[in-house]
Amino acid sequence: MKSVPIQSSDSIDQVREKLRKQNPDYVEDELPSEEKGHLSRGDEDEGSDNDGEDNVFDRIGGADQVLEDIESDDDEEIDDTTFKETDLPFVATRADQQDPKVEVYVYDEPEDNVYVHHDATVSAFPLCSTWMSDGTMSLAAVGTMLPFVEIWPLDVIDAVEPVCLLGGCVNSEDNYRRKLKKDRLKPDSHKEAVLSIQWNTLVQHILASGSADHTIKLWDLNQQECVGTYHETEKIQSLEWHAQEANLLLSGAFDGNAILRDCRRPDDAAMKWELGDVVERVAFGHHTNVVYASTSDGRLMCLEMRRNAQPLWTIQPHDKETTFACSRHLPGLIATGGKDGFLSLYDARAAGAEPTLIVSRKYKTGSVLNIAFHPNSPHLLGAGGSRGQPLVYTMTQDLNTVFA
Repeated sequence: MKSVPIQSSDSIDQVREKLRKQNPDYVEDELPSEEKGHLSRGDEDEGSDNDGEDNVFDRIGGADQVLEDIESDDDEEIDDTTFKETDLPFVATRADQQDPKVEVYVYDEPEDNVYVHHDATVSAFPLCSTWMSDGTMSLAAVGTMLPFVEIWPLDVIDAVEPVCLLGGCVNSEDNYRRKLKKDRLKPDSHKEAVLSIQWNTLVQHILASGSADHTIKLWDLNQQECVGTYHETEKIQSLEWHAQEANLLLSGAFDGNAILRDCRRPDDAAMKWELGDVVERVAFGHHTNVVYASTSDGRLMCLEMRRNAQPLWTIQPHDKETTFACSRHLPGLIATGGKDGFLSLYDARAAGAEPTLIVSRKYKTGSVLNIAFHPNSPHLLGAGGSRGQPLVYTMTQDLNTVFA
């Protein structure tokens, strides 16, 4: 804030006007209600030897003090909103029926503290999200119970609306009516809730979304339109793009199938694995030719990427719904989380052999719904659960003896 000099020779009206220019809410919010009436000459104490200005400044600390307080508040606000070099930001969605949000958190590693930096209210109960940053901007794509994708600008604090919608109604006002009518949707829009979503990190204007309407859609953010649709037999639960081959898309669905597609050849037959239960999560193995899939009955499987064959191995890390993540920095490190509330780390470096359990612990997350390794800090794992508070797990001590 640019300082406006306040001199004791100014009239009360001049002081008030300058304060309002710096902070319009200062007089109304900061001064006690019983003192607001003293900010004019007509309200001077008749028994006082001093004029009204001196009374005001005596009560609130003087003109210099007023200015210092305002500048101090501004400095604190700037500090609160500016990322430090040690801050590690991450994005989560708050699945609150009454107040659904996309939230930008900061993990202050030296202080081991997690807090919400800023947030934005989304249109409906969130079901999935994905974050994209190219170093110049950050965007979050959010899928909800509504049949469109919201793209939110994470660099904007207190954003009131997404920068764009992918799909939805022809008339944008119809998107937020109490009852959305499907006959008003755009032809290329999803028709049901969006359950899964994933940026293509190699072609960053391309995004894939999977829906309860049994379709996978590819979106071009530059044109804000659908450029391809794949039809499946059931709801699409999970999606992932390959980290080195931009055309490969992996999906998992409620019908128990994991499918690998080459999006350059949409008419070619896709690779399919029948896993026997609802697929909760799919992912490519980093630096290997395998894919992984977890199911609602608690299994985690390793599959050969180019062969429609039996799994290389199957383990049962949890009793029910299971999610997982593969580390980019430590090849072979897999983390799993389950409805039972446990987080587990596995060493899967031995090709073709079952992974070895490193550690398994129960934290205060409730049922583990999603986990992810930090893209730049190999020793950090994030988890979100049913209790609503994200967990940042520092794995250094647990991994020192295994991944030395």
